Amino acid sequence: MRRLALIAALALAACGKPAERPEPAPEAPVAAARPLDWLAEDGALVLRDHGAELLKIECSKDKGLTVHGRQFKPVGSEERMSVGAGDVVVTLVATPDDGAMKGEGAADPDFLRALGEGRKVAVNYGYQNMGAYDGPPREIAEPFAAACMPK
Repeated sequence: MRRLALIAALALAACGKPAERPEPAPEAPVAAARPLDWLAEDGALVLRDHGAELLKIECSKDKGLTVHGRQFKPVGSEERMSVGAGDVVVTLVATPDDGAMKGEGAADPDFLRALGEGRKVAVNYGYQNMGAYDGPPREIAEPFAAACMPK
């Protein structure tokens, strides 16, 4: 009988109020988007992050394409840099550039068309990658690509 009374007492106690549910943890704040800006500077396309230069793409009809990767550190065994716009990738010859790296090579028409269309841009040098970044705005990318396009 005692056992039945104990079970009944426990059942009544459990019915008294619903079990407390823990409050959900507050959501982590969403990180603010990085303010990346493409600018046209002295005939080049420059990607800046908070004003600091990340990437610079230069081109001339006589020298071809030059890409400066300010974040890249020299890798002794690596001689190539790849730059892509959309799904078009070109390979450049990599050389030191004042503590960073640059890549130089022919201006590929397909790459220039994709860049002019504002496709995403990415650069690879050895094990180091930059991007993919949103491409430059068409209003600065199209004139750049047109001026660089081989005839």
